Parts: sequence; C-alpha cells; structure tokens
Amino acid sequence: MALSISRRDFFKLVAVAGGGFAIGLNHDALADTQHNTFTPSPWVKIEPTGLITILVDKSEMGQGVNTALPMLLAEEMDADWQKIRVVFAPSDPIYAHPWFHTQATGGSTSVRAMWMPLRQAGAAAREILRQAAAKKWQVSVDSVHIKNGIAHSGFHRATFGDLANIASTLPAPSEVKLKTPEQFNFIGQSIPRVDNLAKSTGRARFGMDIQLPGMLIAGVIRAPHPGAKVVSFDADKALKIKGVHYVLKVSSPVSEGVAVLANNTWIAFEARKAVTVQWDKAVDSGFNSDALLEKMKRLVAGGEQTLTAVDRQQSTDNLTASNKITSTYYAPFLAHAPMEPLNCTAWVQHDQVEVWVGTQAQGPNQQMISQLTGMPTQQVHVYTQYLGGGFGRRFAPDFVMEAVVLSKQILTPVKVVYDRTDDLTQYYYRPAALCQLEGAIDHNGQITHLRAITATDSIAQGTGFEKALIKGGVDQTSVEGLHDIPYTIPNFKVEWANLNSGVRTWFWRSVGHSQNSFFSECFMDELAHLAQVDPLEFRLKHLANHSRHYAVLQLLQDKSNWHSTLESGHARGVAIVESFGSVVAQMVEISLVDNTPKLHRVVIAADVGTVVNPDTVKAQLEGAMVFGLSAALYGEVKFKDGHPQVNNFSDYPVVRLIEVPPVEVYLISTHDHPGGVGEPGTPPIAPALCNALFVLTQKRHYQLPIVVNA
Repeated sequence: MALSISRRDFFKLVAVAGGGFAIGLNHDALADTQHNTFTPSPWVKIEPTGLITILVDKSEMGQGVNTALPMLLAEEMDADWQKIRVVFAPSDPIYAHPWFHTQATGGSTSVRAMWMPLRQAGAAAREILRQAAAKKWQVSVDSVHIKNGIAHSGFHRATFGDLANIASTLPAPSEVKLKTPEQFNFIGQSIPRVDNLAKSTGRARFGMDIQLPGMLIAGVIRAPHPGAKVVSFDADKALKIKGVHYVLKVSSPVSEGVAVLANNTWIAFEARKAVTVQWDKAVDSGFNSDALLEKMKRLVAGGEQTLTAVDRQQSTDNLTASNKITSTYYAPFLAHAPMEPLNCTAWVQHDQVEVWVGTQAQGPNQQMISQLTGMPTQQVHVYTQYLGGGFGRRFAPDFVMEAVVLSKQILTPVKVVYDRTDDLTQYYYRPAALCQLEGAIDHNGQITHLRAITATDSIAQGTGFEKALIKGGVDQTSVEGLHDIPYTIPNFKVEWANLNSGVRTWFWRSVGHSQNSFFSECFMDELAHLAQVDPLEFRLKHLANHSRHYAVLQLLQDKSNWHSTLESGHARGVAIVESFGSVVAQMVEISLVDNTPKLHRVVIAADVGTVVNPDTVKAQLEGAMVFGLSAALYGEVKFKDGHPQVNNFSDYPVVRLIEVPPVEVYLISTHDHPGGVGEPGTPPIAPALCNALFVLTQKRHYQLPIVVNA
C-alpha cells in the first residue's frame, strides 16, 4: 500500500540534540515550515546508541496502549522490539487526537484513531533509514532491506543507531509503502505488555506515588449539593492540629469547597472533620430519586418535549393488541469508582505550572490550567502518570482544578487526594435513564414496528464536545444503542427527552450503550417471546442485512453450544451490541442460588477488526464484561434531599473474584480497520443476564440493578 505524504499533513524529519533523528506526525497544530526542524514532541526517537524511544500520547489505564501503540510503529519500522523504550509523551498540541482535536484518551479510540498515523510514521522512519543506509554504502535504495532493526545490502550491515546521524540530515519521503497484513511480524501477536514488570514490582508510577519537596496534601470538604457555595467556615480547631499548614477556600469553575493542607493524607483527612462550613442552599438541593423517576415517566408518556433521533416509516398499518407489546425500562445513576482514588499534584510557580496526574484529558487540562493561572499553555506542563482505572471519570477536570487553584494560592506543590466517599459523592455520574419501547411483529415473526422514547440527561451539554456529539438538538450519547441497532425494522423511530436533572452527568465506560443496550436487547427478547422464536434465532433472522453481526452471533451460537441441553435449573441468555466500531455478543449461563443469580459461564464472541494484540483484546473484553456485571448486579446511586446515598464499597459494591464465572473469548479474524476494545464488552452482559433470568423465572427485569424477588 503506497501513500503520498504532504509536507503539511504528515511527516517532519528533525535533528536530535547530540545526534539521531525523530519522526512525528504533523497534525494541524503545527504550521508548515521550510526547514527540517525538530517537532517538539515526536513519537519516535532513535539514538546513535541504537535505543529507540517511543512516546505514547495516550493514557495507560490498563487497556494496554503502552504496548499496542508502539507495536504499530515498530511493525512498520521493522524495529528490534528489544531495543524499544516506551515513555509517556508530554502535553503538547502536536499530540492532538485526530478525532477529538485535543490530546486525550477516550471512546475506545486509541488504536482506532492512531492505526494509520502511527503506521505511516513507522513506515516513514523505515524509508529514511533505508535512504541513510544507501547513502552510507553508496548503493541504491532498492537494494537496502530492513529486518529486526538491521539494514542490510549485500555484505553491508548497520543498526538503526549506526544510521541515526545520517538519517537526521535527509528529507521526509514523499511516499511510503505500508505492509500488507501478510507481512506483519508484531501486529496480531500477543506481545507481553511493556509495563508488566514495573507494575508487578511496584515501580510503575501512578499519580498517588508523586512526592515532591515541600509538598502538602489537601483534603477538601466539598459542596453537599450541586452548585452549593461556601458562605463561611470556621477552621480554628483544625489549624491547632499538628501538621496542618493552611485551611483555604477552594473555588473552581465546577465546584466550591474548603481545603485543609497538611503534611500527610491522614492529618488532612482528620483535620477537615474539625472544620465547620456554612453553605448556601443550592437550587437543586431538595431533589430525590423518586421524584426524578416520576419526572422521567411524565417525559416519556407525554412526548411533547422529545426530539427525534431517527424516524423511518414505511407503513401506517394499524397495530393490534395481539401482535404488539409495550415495556418501560429503567437504569440508575452510576458512579465510576476507579480503584485508585482520584488525585492530582500541582505546582504553580512564577514562570510555569507543573502538574503530575493520571488523566485522560491532557489537552483540555493544559488549556484549563492556562485559563486558571494566566500562564501561557507552553508554560503549562502536564506529566501523565499511570491511571489506576479511568472509565471516563479521569476525563473530568474537578480534581485537577482543585490542585491548581490551591497551589496558586500558596505557590507550593499541592497534592489533592479524594477518599472513596469523595469519589462516590461528587456528582460525576452515568446518567439515569427511562425508556419506553413499543414494538410489533407480523404473522411471520418479523418486527414491523419499533418505537423508543428515552428520557435522560445530556452528557455532552457543557463539556465542549457539543458540536461533535449533539446533532439536530439530540445528544448522540443519549440515544446510542437505541437509534443505531442493526436489526431490519421497516418502521423505526427513536425519540429523546432531555431530563435536565441537575445532577452532573459524565462519560461512563461505554457511555449511552451501557443503558440503551440493556433496553433494546431485553426488548428484543420480549419480541422473540411474542413471536415464539428462539431469541438467538430471532436475532439472526433480523440481521440478514448485517453480515458482520450475523457472523459474530453465529460464532457465539457455535462456541456456546446454544442449542445443547443444560443442567436442570440452568438457563442461557444472549445479547449482541455494536459499539465503538466493534461487534460483541455474549452468552451467559446462570442458575439461582438463594434467589440470587449465580453465573456459571460467559462466552464472548467479537469482531474488533484487525486484532493488534490478542491477549490484550481478550483481557479488555473480559474486564469490560465484569465491569458491566457489577453495574447489573449492584450499581445504583440514589438521592435523598439532594445527597447521594453512597459512601463506600459497602453500599456501592462491585463484583468479587468468587462471583466471576469462567469466561471464554472468541475473536473473528479480519483485516478491517481496528475497532475499540476497552468499552464494547460492557453493554451486552446486563441484557444477556436479564434474558437468562426470564428463562428461569418467566419474569422480566425492567430495571437495574437486578433484584430477583422484586
């Protein structure tokens, strides 16, 4: 595959101080130049010593990008994997995400978005090294071949390091040739993660590990209701506690609070108990979950405030009661609850700002910090650390803002640390949603009509991503998993009502698919039951025009032995969901023990396009399924008088190891563009589980979390 490359859009060959060369992609952030100058933050740096440094501009939160992304570069470079060192890239506009137009990690896009750019960068590096070898040996470029980090032509041999200085003087190629899948050496192989040893030995540095001279720890008393403001506070008792240095008001664009700054976390957390704060009464301080549910019911029943996401009408045939069903489903607010507590260390100085944080939003944070401090963005440095779980929560700005605002007041390094209660109660939640579905089938068991009306908060509203995510007034995150289901349905309509609950909602692993696929895939089972057709066969019947989904479901049918006889008291359920460019189907086998679902087996079949690292893909699909299982069985945040009724894992439990069944993952091998893998495994498990429960109990579960005896 040969690709033409323009100077403006693609590669810059740049000299490295002390020799060597670096290749980076010139996204729109860089203006065109007439000279081969160094890009400030290239992806690849080759030293004369032979060391290859690859800079990863995405956040590593367990999804394996620190291995997968270097694999793309190394593949096209034909590099020696043993000579590669992987480091986090700094915050810099050159690393703007090709789709988000800012440096960030989310939407299961890391490999998807960088599949071509990084391969092109690797291929360009390989071509320049070939030219360098040809110049060194005075031979034709066509005679130079590279394999495993060695260039050779006839009897000549040279490592990448041997060629680095010459390569740094050569112009960027006008055209590069990418490998065909048959030529791949790394892509498709289960290469061990580059951070395995560091994480196993405790050397991997997470945000919580940051220690700086003179650093103070901040424990923050935060607003009890969204939008509440500090009227006054009394810190006399707290200031008498040994180790407490300051008690300060912290006011950021998203929240207010009072912070205790102390020598260590224990003192800061204990001392904040001694501070009394007077809050004003927030507008939404009195709302509760029951009242909010009633509002949602009114919105879906009335329909006056809905916007249409999709409307395909081919028939106006009257529906009869005998072939029509209507159901209403509910999914609650959910917290993210990453295992590493939220934290950020900031040091505002006279001439620069330095921030050490596990974040998914380097670019937005850099811009936000510049606005908060008045410091030019080029003097704001965000140092990415490993993330102990993200799930979208670490895309939010609150914990970074607090650290920066506090450090700005005292010009001292400040680490803000959330405890678990802070994390669960600070109003960044997956939206609650209520969805009414109406469907009908004909005498052949074909779906003729399906209409869905959902009421939920807009996530995109107020995030800066409105232009990308809101179309025709409809927040696409609110209807994904509903308006884009793959089934052949001639009359199909999806509507959305913005709940405007007053709760600060946020991106949660798999976003709208997490609730909407529960609605749509459970309702598909209801329609299959109405048609008296096996639920898997019913889906296949309606996927004839979607060969990719059909193939995944057939693979699941085969690997799960769907039609085999189960042990007495066991049942199966199925669901299939396309999200983030991947199609994932799941089968769950369950029984009831003490009126509680017990999972015996989960089978996952998936088409994720080209599989870069099979072990990583399988691990992500397994982990995403378990994440979704926790939400299905336990996840719920309720509100009373404006207060979230959760404090710790005691009342917001997650699935324990003993509850996780054997999991089998089967991948369809294709050469298509890669799909996402971090999130697509989450949506199918809840509907598959509920559908299995119906087989056992003949009772539908219309809301989450699952309560069997409700």
